[in-house]
Amino acid sequence: MKPVISTLYKEEKFFTHIKTETHHFSADEPESAGGEDESPDPVTLALGSLGACTAMTLKIYYDFKETPWEKIEVMITSKVENIDKETASEATKAAAHNGKVRHINKKILITSDMDDKKLERATVIAEKCPVNLMMKNSTIMHTIVERV
Repeated sequence: MKPVISTLYKEEKFFTHIKTETHHFSADEPESAGGEDESPDPVTLALGSLGACTAMTLKIYYDFKETPWEKIEVMITSKVENIDKETASEATKAAAHNGKVRHINKKILITSDMDDKKLERATVIAEKCPVNLMMKNSTIMHTIVERV
């Protein structure tokens, strides 16, 4: 995979140019955070990617199974909460960072007359989208900083 390059110029506050091999898009912060609110913020872009990936994964599955459908809508909500280290589950403690944990909820609405069994299968298939797996499973990330 070719790199995704994000470039931020000092004079543009938080407006960030994002370039892939074939596309250009941007990210920004809301005015309340010092940005110009000209593009979605990075977290919103990530959540949008999760929703898009989920819908695409379901499309691939249902088309392969020749299951009729008209529309797949994925609604993503996210909330950061403080945890109580005394009462939190081990899974919550493991997911926490600085005493906070992010909850992401996906609500999937499918316009179709498919039977209930095929509709319920969406819960399992939705968990298999690559962005979902990347966010949910362990990821090893390396950071290198160089002066240019």
